[in-house]
Amino acid sequence: FERVLKFSRDESPDAKLDKLEALIVTHYGRPLTDVRFVAAMLSIPCDERYGAITMTPQKFKDETLRALVDVTEAAARKQPTVMLFEDLHWADPTSLEVMGLLVDRVRCTPLLIVLTHRPEFQSRWSQHGHVVALNLSKLTRAQSSAIVSKLTNGKALPADLLDQILNKTDGVPLYVEELTKSILESGELKDVGDRYDYAGAVRSVTIPATLRDSLAARLDRFPAAKEIAQIGAAIGREFSYELIAAVASHTHTELDSALNQLTESGLAFRRGTPPEATYTFKHALVQDTAYDSLLKSRRQTLHAKIAQVIDQQFPITKDTEPEILAHHLTAAGQAEAAIGYWQKAGELALKRLALNEAISHLNQGMELITTLPQSPERDGKELDLRTPLGTAWIALKGWAAPEVWSSFHPALGLAKSLTRRDALVPIYYGLWVSVQTQGRVAEALAWVNEMLASAEASGDPDLLIVGHRSACTTHFYRGNFNPSREHGDRVLALYSEEKHRHLADILNTDPKTSAGIFVSVATWMLGYPDRAVEVSEANDVHARRRGHPFDLGWALTWGGQVWDHRYEPEPLLARVEEAERLGRAHGLPLISEVMAQIMRGIAWMRAGRLTEGIPQLRDAMERWNAHGLGVWMPYVRAVLAEGVALSGDLQGGLRLIEDGLSQIARPGWEERCHLAEILRLKGWMLLQQGKLDAAEENYLASLDVGREQQAKSWELRTSTSLAQLWQLQGKRKEAYELLAP
Repeated sequence: FERVLKFSRDESPDAKLDKLEALIVTHYGRPLTDVRFVAAMLSIPCDERYGAITMTPQKFKDETLRALVDVTEAAARKQPTVMLFEDLHWADPTSLEVMGLLVDRVRCTPLLIVLTHRPEFQSRWSQHGHVVALNLSKLTRAQSSAIVSKLTNGKALPADLLDQILNKTDGVPLYVEELTKSILESGELKDVGDRYDYAGAVRSVTIPATLRDSLAARLDRFPAAKEIAQIGAAIGREFSYELIAAVASHTHTELDSALNQLTESGLAFRRGTPPEATYTFKHALVQDTAYDSLLKSRRQTLHAKIAQVIDQQFPITKDTEPEILAHHLTAAGQAEAAIGYWQKAGELALKRLALNEAISHLNQGMELITTLPQSPERDGKELDLRTPLGTAWIALKGWAAPEVWSSFHPALGLAKSLTRRDALVPIYYGLWVSVQTQGRVAEALAWVNEMLASAEASGDPDLLIVGHRSACTTHFYRGNFNPSREHGDRVLALYSEEKHRHLADILNTDPKTSAGIFVSVATWMLGYPDRAVEVSEANDVHARRRGHPFDLGWALTWGGQVWDHRYEPEPLLARVEEAERLGRAHGLPLISEVMAQIMRGIAWMRAGRLTEGIPQLRDAMERWNAHGLGVWMPYVRAVLAEGVALSGDLQGGLRLIEDGLSQIARPGWEERCHLAEILRLKGWMLLQQGKLDAAEENYLASLDVGREQQAKSWELRTSTSLAQLWQLQGKRKEAYELLAP
């Protein structure tokens, strides 16, 4: 884009946007809305022209990749086009995503894509019918001879020398080319008209032992070009005239001469005209050879100078590609300065949801941390890396990923020792949600209490509201419904949409929405089914107004439990369908492909659609478990168990019930919010098997749990089941006295 649009450094954002619109809208016929995605990729400020971004980072990333592919297709439809991507084995994950979209699209586009990669790269597209893989084997001796002949302009080399070249290079094209050039440049041959002959009496030529030696020998023959190649190699595989001119201590005449030597030798290629030219090494091995010929001290000096020039003369680079500056500072041995740029690069990649890249950048910063001496400043830098690293792992692998814990747990110790209140919200939340979502509910309660104590001690309003939001959730899953409602009420009392709006960007859910979900379900369990609907509907209004897609999807799915417990599948299914559309529109697979699918399975069960509901729920549970998530599963297994039993497999249903009870009984887990219902269902299944005493025992245990939790809805449901059993046994008086209250 920059090459085609010829942006100048002092060009205003508006002028750049005008050029971009002319290319994308006028020339390629794409909609104006696509311009913002390309502009953001090029770091051109555009909110003033196009308005603030209203979509999730994931959706914005998806739309950016889609826009790039659409523009590529539009270019190809203007005229048949070839795209070449070399060295795919070095591509970053996001580039591979674009590649995948392009390969899918090329099926019906006048576009030829050529991808080159080493054999160890596993292509994910080789099974596509429109993709052809060509394994490039070594050249034959005849093919290698043809390359030699081309380089000698058809003049024959001495036969024994040609034989040595062919034997040494063993059919590797680059080696054939470079060794031949090295020999021709050596001065050990003479041109005798139609052929070459040995220049000396010994009638021999020094043959470099390896390809790298051959490249090194060629560089050595051009001292001025070699020095410039070394500087260019320190910059990268590609370097601009402007940057190398600022780094090299050469006059323009000397620099131009050396660059001309480098390109005329074929070791590098030039695109454009100085001072706007860009140079690319012919092969990564050429760059490596030039770089390896530098002494370590000279490398560090060069990287330090490159970093200084980028910082002073190319300020946009440190804002848009801070990883470049981080790389040069790292290679210069300036670890302390580099760490800040690795952090900035990681946070920028995280904002763009380039999650693998974000983790890579932050981890490189973490590696440098170990080289610094112990100090509070060092600990502060580590804390600033670990916190976004934990957030990136949550986004990449989910709440329960072990990397979430290993990032945040050490960060907590650092935050405490440095009294860094500003870092506590994402750290405490990350640790709590990691434990909670795995299903270790009792352990999560300890983290809730520590979070609240820290919030009270520090007076941090954000941490206090997050603490009460977490307490509302954990007490709910523990079966402490009144405390859950109390903490939820505290969230509502503390909440200000203006002051706490930013928390959804940290937690991915709004504290008020989350509290409203669990308060509404707890309200049903405590015996107020109509009040529960009122709370849930008010919560939906808030979530819709809040406009955070994941937060709304969370409300539509998890908030739908009220309709499940009321046995009203139709409104539940309507919520599921909306959540599914929302998740797919905004690139939120956890909402659309996991949470919505669990709730769909439950709704089908409640509607009596067992044939569809049983496999649906099994599949959705597997997806949930694949994310390392265990919370809520005892209840979902119980719903599945009821459907399995109703379909005639009582033993299968009882096995699922026992699995759920085993999870609840695990020390540190103890998720008791649905225990009364699970015990009731076990009693009902035993009753179907004619085991009346065992059924009664489980009904009574269920009643004890419901009464202990003051969960009137569970108590009523179990009392109804037990009264039916007693009626069967002729205990009409006991049944009446059980139900009358």
